[in-house]
Amino acid sequence: MQRTILHCDLNNFFATVEVLRNPTLRGKPVAVCGDPEKRGGIVLAKSEEAKKHGIKTGDVIWEAKQKCPDLVIVSNHGDYSQYARKVRDIYYRYTDKVESFGSDECWLDITGSLKLLGKNGKQIADELREAIKSELDLTISVGVSFTKTFAKLGSDYKKPDATTEITPENFRELVWNMPVGSLLNVGRKSRALFEKLNIKTIGDLARFDVDILHAYIGNVNAECLVKAARGEETDEVGTYGDKRVVKSVGNGTTVPRDLVTFTEARQVMYLLCEEVAYRMRKKGFKGFTVSLTIRDADLHWVSAQESIKEPTNSVKTLLAAAESIFYKLWDKKPIRALRVCASNLTTDKRVQLSLFHEGATEDKNDKLSEVFDNVRRKHGTGIINYGTLLGSDFDLHFDVADESF
Repeated sequence: MQRTILHCDLNNFFATVEVLRNPTLRGKPVAVCGDPEKRGGIVLAKSEEAKKHGIKTGDVIWEAKQKCPDLVIVSNHGDYSQYARKVRDIYYRYTDKVESFGSDECWLDITGSLKLLGKNGKQIADELREAIKSELDLTISVGVSFTKTFAKLGSDYKKPDATTEITPENFRELVWNMPVGSLLNVGRKSRALFEKLNIKTIGDLARFDVDILHAYIGNVNAECLVKAARGEETDEVGTYGDKRVVKSVGNGTTVPRDLVTFTEARQVMYLLCEEVAYRMRKKGFKGFTVSLTIRDADLHWVSAQESIKEPTNSVKTLLAAAESIFYKLWDKKPIRALRVCASNLTTDKRVQLSLFHEGATEDKNDKLSEVFDNVRRKHGTGIINYGTLLGSDFDLHFDVADESF
Protein backbone atom coordinates (compact mmCIF):
# COMPACT_ATOMS: atom_id res chain seq x y z
CA MET A 1 0.00 0.00 0.00
CA GLN A 2 1.38 3.38 -0.99
CA ARG A 3 1.84 5.73 1.94
CA THR A 4 0.96 9.42 2.10
CA ILE A 5 3.50 11.36 4.13
CA LEU A 6 3.65 15.08 4.79
CA HIS A 7 6.70 17.07 5.79
CA CYS A 8 5.65 20.35 7.37
CA ASP A 9 8.26 23.10 7.72
CA LEU A 10 7.44 26.30 9.61
CA ASN A 11 8.58 29.27 7.52
CA ASN A 12 11.14 31.55 9.18
CA PHE A 13 9.86 30.14 12.45
CA PHE A 14 12.13 31.81 15.02
CA ALA A 15 12.03 35.21 13.32
CA THR A 16 8.26 34.99 12.92
CA VAL A 17 7.79 34.19 16.61
CA GLU A 18 9.85 37.27 17.50
CA VAL A 19 7.56 39.38 15.30
CA LEU A 20 4.50 37.89 17.01
CA ARG A 21 6.01 38.86 20.37
CA ASN A 22 6.76 42.36 19.12
CA PRO A 23 4.30 43.40 16.38
CA THR A 24 6.25 46.63 15.71
CA LEU A 25 8.76 44.41 13.86
CA ARG A 26 6.17 43.31 11.28
CA GLY A 27 7.28 44.08 7.72
CA LYS A 28 10.87 44.87 8.78
CA PRO A 29 14.01 42.87 7.99
CA VAL A 30 14.64 40.93 11.21
CA ALA A 31 17.48 38.59 12.18
CA VAL A 32 17.52 36.41 15.28
CA CYS A 33 21.11 36.26 16.49
CA GLY A 34 23.14 34.90 19.35
CA ASP A 35 24.87 37.03 21.96
CA PRO A 36 27.96 38.72 20.46
CA GLU A 37 29.52 38.93 23.95
CA LYS A 38 29.45 35.12 24.16
CA ARG A 39 30.79 34.52 20.66
CA GLY A 40 27.29 33.77 19.39
CA GLY A 41 27.05 36.83 17.17
CA ILE A 42 25.81 35.10 14.05
CA VAL A 43 22.46 34.99 12.29
CA LEU A 44 20.43 32.02 13.54
CA ALA A 45 17.22 32.85 11.68
CA LYS A 46 15.87 35.63 9.50
CA SER A 47 12.57 37.02 8.30
CA GLU A 48 11.38 36.92 4.70
CA GLU A 49 12.20 40.63 4.36
CA ALA A 50 15.79 39.97 5.53
CA LYS A 51 16.14 37.13 3.03
CA LYS A 52 15.42 39.56 0.21
CA HIS A 53 18.61 41.44 1.17
CA GLY A 54 20.66 38.25 0.80
CA ILE A 55 21.06 37.59 4.52
CA LYS A 56 21.79 33.95 5.27
CA THR A 57 21.87 31.77 8.35
CA GLY A 58 25.44 31.78 9.67
CA ASP A 59 26.26 35.32 8.56
CA VAL A 60 28.23 37.26 11.17
CA ILE A 61 26.25 40.25 12.47
CA TRP A 62 28.55 42.87 10.94
CA GLU A 63 28.36 41.02 7.63
CA ALA A 64 24.55 40.97 7.75
CA LYS A 65 24.49 44.69 8.62
CA GLN A 66 26.59 45.45 5.53
CA LYS A 67 24.00 43.69 3.37
CA CYS A 68 21.10 45.44 5.11
CA PRO A 69 21.90 48.54 7.23
CA ASP A 70 18.28 48.67 8.46
CA LEU A 71 18.40 45.09 9.76
CA VAL A 72 16.78 44.70 13.18
CA ILE A 73 18.85 42.40 15.41
CA VAL A 74 16.91 40.39 17.98
CA SER A 75 18.68 38.27 20.59
CA ASN A 76 17.81 34.60 20.56
CA HIS A 77 15.25 34.07 23.33
CA GLY A 78 15.41 30.30 22.99
CA ASP A 79 11.81 29.84 24.22
CA TYR A 80 9.95 28.78 21.10
CA SER A 81 8.66 25.44 22.38
CA GLN A 82 5.19 26.73 23.30
CA TYR A 83 4.59 27.80 19.69
CA ALA A 84 5.92 24.48 18.37
CA ARG A 85 3.58 22.60 20.71
CA LYS A 86 0.56 24.56 19.47
CA VAL A 87 1.46 23.67 15.89
CA ARG A 88 1.85 19.99 16.76
CA ASP A 89 -1.54 20.05 18.48
CA ILE A 90 -3.03 20.97 15.09
CA TYR A 91 -1.11 18.13 13.42
CA TYR A 92 -2.54 15.66 15.95
CA ARG A 93 -6.05 16.47 14.72
CA TYR A 94 -5.16 14.54 11.57
CA THR A 95 -2.90 11.71 12.80
CA ASP A 96 -1.04 10.39 15.81
CA LYS A 97 1.90 9.57 13.57
CA VAL A 98 3.79 12.83 14.05
CA GLU A 99 7.60 12.81 14.16
CA SER A 100 9.52 15.98 15.03
CA PHE A 101 12.64 16.89 13.08
CA GLY A 102 13.80 19.86 15.11
CA SER A 103 11.43 22.38 16.67
CA ASP A 104 10.16 23.75 13.34
CA GLU A 105 9.75 20.62 11.20
CA CYS A 106 7.57 17.49 11.46
CA TRP A 107 6.70 14.45 9.39
CA LEU A 108 3.08 13.25 9.42
CA ASP A 109 1.91 9.89 8.10
CA ILE A 110 -1.71 10.53 7.09
CA THR A 111 -2.21 7.29 5.12
CA GLY A 112 -4.87 6.07 7.54
CA SER A 113 -6.64 9.43 7.62
CA LEU A 114 -7.36 9.81 3.90
CA LYS A 115 -10.40 7.53 3.79
CA LEU A 116 -11.60 8.69 7.21
CA LEU A 117 -11.53 12.35 6.17
CA GLY A 118 -12.51 11.77 2.54
CA LYS A 119 -9.60 13.89 1.30
CA ASN A 120 -6.31 13.40 -0.52
CA GLY A 121 -2.87 14.35 0.71
CA LYS A 122 -2.74 17.74 -1.00
CA GLN A 123 -6.15 18.72 0.35
CA ILE A 124 -5.10 17.87 3.91
CA ALA A 125 -1.80 19.74 3.46
CA ASP A 126 -3.62 22.86 2.25
CA GLU A 127 -6.10 22.55 5.12
CA LEU A 128 -3.23 22.36 7.62
CA ARG A 129 -1.59 25.44 6.12
CA GLU A 130 -4.80 27.43 6.46
CA ALA A 131 -5.46 26.25 10.03
CA ILE A 132 -1.98 27.18 11.23
CA LYS A 133 -2.16 30.54 9.47
CA SER A 134 -5.59 31.48 10.82
CA GLU A 135 -5.15 30.14 14.37
CA LEU A 136 -1.47 30.94 15.07
CA ASP A 137 -0.50 33.53 12.45
CA LEU A 138 2.35 31.23 11.31
CA THR A 139 2.91 29.74 7.87
CA ILE A 140 4.22 26.36 6.78
CA SER A 141 5.47 24.82 3.58
CA VAL A 142 4.35 21.23 3.07
CA GLY A 143 5.77 18.41 0.99
CA VAL A 144 3.37 15.57 0.12
CA SER A 145 4.91 12.30 -1.00
CA PHE A 146 5.19 8.55 -0.53
CA THR A 147 8.53 8.56 1.36
CA LYS A 148 9.89 10.68 4.20
CA THR A 149 12.87 11.86 2.14
CA PHE A 150 10.77 12.98 -0.82
CA ALA A 151 8.26 14.69 1.49
CA LYS A 152 11.09 16.77 2.97
CA LEU A 153 12.39 17.64 -0.49
CA GLY A 154 8.83 18.73 -1.31
CA SER A 155 8.62 21.15 1.63
CA ASP A 156 11.96 22.65 0.57
CA TYR A 157 10.91 22.91 -3.08
CA LYS A 158 8.70 25.98 -2.76
CA LYS A 159 8.57 28.52 0.11
CA PRO A 160 6.94 30.22 1.88
CA ASP A 161 3.38 29.01 2.48
CA ALA A 162 3.17 26.41 -0.28
CA THR A 163 2.29 22.78 -0.94
CA THR A 164 4.36 20.60 -3.29
CA GLU A 165 3.42 17.06 -4.30
CA ILE A 166 6.13 14.56 -5.26
CA THR A 167 4.52 11.43 -6.64
CA PRO A 168 5.69 8.12 -8.18
CA GLU A 169 4.85 9.69 -11.54
CA ASN A 170 6.71 13.01 -11.22
CA PHE A 171 9.61 12.39 -8.80
CA ARG A 172 12.15 11.73 -11.55
CA GLU A 173 11.32 15.06 -13.11
CA LEU A 174 11.19 17.04 -9.85
CA VAL A 175 13.77 15.31 -7.66
CA TRP A 176 16.42 13.77 -9.88
CA ASN A 177 17.61 17.14 -11.20
CA MET A 178 18.23 18.49 -7.68
CA PRO A 179 21.84 18.70 -6.39
CA VAL A 180 22.80 15.54 -4.50
CA GLY A 181 23.53 17.71 -1.45
CA SER A 182 19.78 18.40 -1.17
CA LEU A 183 19.21 14.80 -0.10
CA LEU A 184 18.74 14.19 3.62
CA ASN A 185 21.87 12.76 5.32
CA VAL A 186 24.24 13.88 2.57
CA GLY A 187 26.74 16.03 4.45
CA ARG A 188 29.92 17.86 3.57
CA LYS A 189 32.12 14.76 3.48
CA SER A 190 29.60 12.83 1.37
CA ARG A 191 29.33 15.72 -1.09
CA ALA A 192 33.10 15.83 -1.46
CA LEU A 193 33.20 12.09 -2.14
CA PHE A 194 30.29 12.24 -4.60
CA GLU A 195 32.07 15.03 -6.45
CA LYS A 196 35.04 12.71 -7.00
CA LEU A 197 32.66 9.99 -8.22
CA ASN A 198 30.96 12.48 -10.58
CA ILE A 199 27.68 12.16 -8.67
CA LYS A 200 26.26 15.66 -9.00
CA THR A 201 22.50 15.21 -8.82
CA ILE A 202 20.10 12.97 -6.92
CA GLY A 203 19.43 11.24 -10.23
CA ASP A 204 23.14 10.49 -10.62
CA LEU A 205 23.08 8.83 -7.19
CA ALA A 206 19.93 6.87 -8.01
CA ARG A 207 21.57 5.47 -11.15
CA PHE A 208 24.95 4.77 -9.50
CA ASP A 209 26.07 1.18 -8.92
CA VAL A 210 25.39 0.57 -5.23
CA ASP A 211 28.04 -2.18 -5.08
CA ILE A 212 30.73 0.31 -6.08
CA LEU A 213 29.43 2.81 -3.53
CA HIS A 214 29.74 0.14 -0.80
CA ALA A 215 33.51 0.35 -1.01
CA TYR A 216 33.48 4.07 -0.23
CA ILE A 217 30.81 4.60 2.43
CA GLY A 218 29.91 1.12 3.68
CA ASN A 219 27.03 -1.19 2.89
CA VAL A 220 24.39 0.35 5.16
CA ASN A 221 25.00 3.98 4.17
CA ALA A 222 25.19 3.14 0.48
CA GLU A 223 21.96 1.14 0.56
CA CYS A 224 20.08 3.84 2.50
CA LEU A 225 21.17 6.75 0.30
CA VAL A 226 20.59 4.99 -3.01
CA LYS A 227 17.17 3.71 -1.90
CA ALA A 228 16.23 7.22 -0.77
CA ALA A 229 17.26 8.65 -4.16
CA ARG A 230 15.27 5.96 -5.99
CA GLY A 231 12.11 6.46 -3.93
CA GLU A 232 12.45 3.00 -2.37
CA GLU A 233 12.88 4.16 1.23
CA THR A 234 10.59 2.47 3.76
CA ASP A 235 11.41 4.38 6.98
CA GLU A 236 8.36 4.75 9.20
CA VAL A 237 7.09 7.99 10.70
CA GLY A 238 7.27 7.88 14.49
CA THR A 239 4.03 7.73 16.51
CA TYR A 240 3.08 10.24 19.18
CA GLY A 241 4.12 8.85 22.57
CA ASP A 242 6.90 6.65 21.17
CA LYS A 243 9.88 6.64 23.50
CA ARG A 244 12.95 7.91 21.73
CA VAL A 245 15.91 5.54 21.80
CA VAL A 246 18.92 7.39 23.16
CA LYS A 247 21.98 6.57 21.07
CA SER A 248 24.43 9.12 22.42
CA VAL A 249 24.89 11.76 25.11
CA GLY A 250 26.82 14.87 24.10
CA ASN A 251 27.58 18.42 25.10
CA GLY A 252 29.37 21.26 23.32
CA THR A 253 30.11 24.93 23.76
CA THR A 254 31.40 27.96 21.90
CA VAL A 255 33.90 29.61 24.25
CA PRO A 256 33.93 33.35 25.09
CA ARG A 257 37.47 33.68 23.71
CA ASP A 258 39.74 31.45 21.64
CA LEU A 259 41.56 28.64 23.43
CA VAL A 260 45.27 28.75 22.64
CA THR A 261 46.82 26.29 25.12
CA PHE A 262 46.21 22.68 26.06
CA THR A 263 45.51 23.71 29.66
CA GLU A 264 42.67 26.00 28.56
CA ALA A 265 41.24 23.34 26.27
CA ARG A 266 41.47 20.73 29.03
CA GLN A 267 39.49 22.93 31.40
CA VAL A 268 36.67 23.25 28.88
CA MET A 269 36.79 19.53 28.03
CA TYR A 270 36.50 18.75 31.73
CA LEU A 271 33.33 20.83 32.03
CA LEU A 272 31.83 19.15 28.97
CA CYS A 273 32.73 15.70 30.27
CA GLU A 274 31.21 16.56 33.66
CA GLU A 275 27.80 17.28 32.14
CA VAL A 276 27.91 14.27 29.82
CA ALA A 277 28.92 11.99 32.71
CA TYR A 278 26.23 13.37 35.01
CA ARG A 279 23.45 12.94 32.44
CA MET A 280 24.59 9.39 31.70
CA ARG A 281 24.53 8.51 35.40
CA LYS A 282 21.10 10.12 35.75
CA LYS A 283 19.69 7.79 33.09
CA GLY A 284 21.73 4.73 34.05
CA PHE A 285 23.90 4.73 30.91
CA LYS A 286 27.54 3.85 30.40
CA GLY A 287 29.35 4.29 27.09
CA PHE A 288 31.99 2.35 25.19
CA THR A 289 32.91 5.19 22.80
CA VAL A 290 34.00 8.81 23.28
CA SER A 291 34.19 11.36 20.45
CA LEU A 292 35.63 14.87 20.38
CA THR A 293 34.94 17.64 17.89
CA ILE A 294 37.16 20.71 17.58
CA ARG A 295 36.18 23.85 15.66
CA ASP A 296 38.94 26.39 15.09
CA ALA A 297 38.71 30.17 14.79
CA ASP A 298 38.27 29.85 10.99
CA LEU A 299 35.18 27.65 11.61
CA HIS A 300 36.91 24.53 10.27
CA TRP A 301 36.20 21.44 12.32
CA VAL A 302 37.71 18.01 12.87
CA SER A 303 36.35 15.07 14.79
CA ALA A 304 37.46 11.62 15.91
CA GLN A 305 36.40 8.93 18.34
CA GLU A 306 38.08 6.42 20.64
CA SER A 307 36.82 3.17 22.11
CA ILE A 308 37.07 2.36 25.82
CA LYS A 309 37.78 -1.18 27.02
CA GLU A 310 35.01 -1.07 29.61
CA PRO A 311 31.86 1.12 29.54
CA THR A 312 31.99 4.22 31.71
CA ASN A 313 30.09 7.24 32.96
CA SER A 314 33.06 8.55 34.95
CA VAL A 315 34.22 12.09 34.18
CA LYS A 316 37.87 11.07 34.66
CA THR A 317 37.64 8.26 32.12
CA LEU A 318 35.74 10.39 29.61
CA LEU A 319 38.24 13.22 30.04
CA ALA A 320 41.22 10.90 29.55
CA ALA A 321 39.75 9.66 26.27
CA ALA A 322 38.92 13.22 25.14
CA GLU A 323 42.49 14.33 25.92
CA SER A 324 43.91 11.42 23.94
CA ILE A 325 41.81 12.38 20.91
CA PHE A 326 42.70 16.06 21.37
CA TYR A 327 46.43 15.35 21.14
CA LYS A 328 45.88 13.57 17.82
CA LEU A 329 43.62 16.23 16.30
CA TRP A 330 44.83 19.63 17.47
CA ASP A 331 47.02 21.50 14.99
CA LYS A 332 47.83 24.36 17.43
CA LYS A 333 45.30 26.70 15.82
CA PRO A 334 43.11 28.81 18.17
CA ILE A 335 39.98 26.92 19.16
CA ARG A 336 36.49 28.44 19.00
CA ALA A 337 34.33 25.49 20.06
CA LEU A 338 34.56 21.99 21.52
CA ARG A 339 32.11 19.10 21.79
CA VAL A 340 32.36 15.81 23.70
CA CYS A 341 30.00 12.90 23.05
CA ALA A 342 29.62 9.41 24.54
CA SER A 343 27.99 6.73 22.40
CA ASN A 344 27.67 2.98 22.00
CA LEU A 345 25.64 3.13 25.21
CA THR A 346 24.58 0.32 27.50
CA THR A 347 22.38 -0.02 30.57
CA ASP A 348 23.41 -3.62 31.15
CA LYS A 349 25.22 -3.97 34.48
CA ARG A 350 26.33 -7.46 33.50
CA VAL A 351 28.68 -6.25 30.75
CA GLN A 352 31.51 -8.69 29.96
CA LEU A 353 34.67 -7.22 31.49
CA SER A 354 38.12 -7.45 29.96
CA LEU A 355 40.68 -9.97 31.24
CA PHE A 356 42.69 -7.14 32.77
CA HIS A 357 39.70 -5.40 34.35
CA GLU A 358 40.67 -2.27 36.24
CA GLY A 359 37.46 -2.37 38.24
CA ALA A 360 38.92 -0.95 41.45
CA THR A 361 39.73 2.38 39.76
CA GLU A 362 36.35 2.55 38.02
CA ASP A 363 34.54 1.68 41.26
CA LYS A 364 36.34 4.49 43.07
CA ASN A 365 35.40 6.89 40.28
CA ASP A 366 31.77 5.75 40.52
CA LYS A 367 31.64 6.36 44.27
CA LEU A 368 33.32 9.76 43.97
CA SER A 369 30.92 10.76 41.19
CA GLU A 370 27.97 9.76 43.37
CA VAL A 371 29.24 11.98 46.17
CA PHE A 372 29.69 14.90 43.73
CA ASP A 373 26.16 14.40 42.35
CA ASN A 374 24.60 14.44 45.81
CA VAL A 375 26.50 17.56 46.92
CA ARG A 376 25.63 19.46 43.76
CA ARG A 377 21.94 18.56 43.91
CA LYS A 378 21.82 19.89 47.42
CA HIS A 379 24.08 22.96 47.18
CA GLY A 380 24.38 23.87 43.48
CA THR A 381 26.69 23.06 40.57
CA GLY A 382 29.56 25.40 41.42
CA ILE A 383 30.01 24.27 45.02
CA ILE A 384 32.51 21.50 44.22
CA ASN A 385 34.88 20.72 41.33
CA TYR A 386 38.08 18.89 40.57
CA GLY A 387 41.35 20.83 40.70
CA THR A 388 41.29 20.88 36.89
CA LEU A 389 39.46 24.21 37.01
CA LEU A 390 41.88 26.02 39.30
CA GLY A 391 42.99 29.23 37.64
CA SER A 392 40.30 29.07 34.96
CA ASP A 393 38.82 32.40 33.85
CA PHE A 394 35.97 30.80 31.87
CA ASP A 395 32.50 31.45 33.18
CA LEU A 396 31.27 28.04 32.09
CA HIS A 397 29.32 25.53 34.14
CA PHE A 398 26.78 22.79 33.69
CA ASP A 399 23.25 22.53 35.02
CA VAL A 400 22.56 19.26 36.81
CA ALA A 401 18.82 19.76 36.26
CA ASP A 402 19.31 19.35 32.51
CA GLU A 403 18.21 15.88 31.45
CA SER A 404 17.97 16.51 27.70
CA PHE A 405 20.02 14.48 25.24
